[in-house]
Amino acid sequence: MKKIYTAILAVLLSTVLFAQPQKMSYQAVIRYSGGVLVANTLVGMEINIRQGSTSGTIVYTETQTSTTNDNGLVSIEIGGGAGFSAINGGAILIISKQKQL
Repeated sequence: MKKIYTAILAVLLSTVLFAQPQKMSYQAVIRYSGGVLVANTLVGMEINIRQGSTSGTIVYTETQTSTTNDNGLVSIEIGGGAGFSAINGGAILIISKQKQL
């Protein structure tokens, strides 16, 4: 009986340990080209995840809008689109475009 419980526990733990997160948190401080903070402003972002390097093939992309806070900080969750869970762990996150809306 003890062996059955041990086996069930091992299966449950391995499932939890190898599970891939469904979303990823990301924060950035947005500034104008002159270095001035973009505070309390709606901004749009294009998020690209590339394989292997900054010039690698794009394996995932999504666009989001969010409002910066008083310090120009924006917080988003990446991974709401289809295909995010299939990304290989060797991918590199790139925020390729940011623009004020």
